[in-house]
Amino acid sequence: PATTPHHQPQQQQPPPSPAKLTSQPEEIGSNPFLDAFFAVDKDHSESITSEELSDYMSNSQFENNFGEKWMKLFDEDADGTITLEEYCNVLGLNPKQARVYRDKKVRAVCLKENRLTEDVACISASMQLETQLDVIEVFREAQRRSQQARDIAAYMKTQLDQQFGRLWHIVLLTGQYWASYSHEPGMALFFKSNKFIVMAWRTPGI
Repeated sequence: PATTPHHQPQQQQPPPSPAKLTSQPEEIGSNPFLDAFFAVDKDHSESITSEELSDYMSNSQFENNFGEKWMKLFDEDADGTITLEEYCNVLGLNPKQARVYRDKKVRAVCLKENRLTEDVACISASMQLETQLDVIEVFREAQRRSQQARDIAAYMKTQLDQQFGRLWHIVLLTGQYWASYSHEPGMALFFKSNKFIVMAWRTPGI
């Protein structure tokens, strides 16, 4: 049966002031600086534009120049975008560990609230929530590697075959579609994230 994720509004937390960046936590298990970045990066693109930062500041009722200070501090190549790599470089953090921190925290919230992430709309699911989150994270990792649909689909199939066993089928769409398919019980998920509709299901291996 199709499921619809339920989202509850969350209170926004202010990004840390640049003046306080000298006191960095040694452990990545609790890091307000990473919390700040991922709070602004709502689309999980691992980059923050000046517009996104301005919108966040406005909605949080911060001073207008707060965003300018952030851009000046973290936008190392002055292209109007703060990437996760730039942000971590300034703070002396490891981007790979930052992603692990984000994924664990997001996963814990989703499991607690019995929902998917806010940027994903479930179209149809016959799959446990934990597995849904695994499939969506594989999709995100594929997108970080390439924006080409064929590359994303190929990466997803390879990873899901390895993680859950064969045989997985992946279809990526960007418009209206019809589908008739068979799958193993509890092994099918269709969802929408940004421009892509993702269809993932498993059939028994031979």
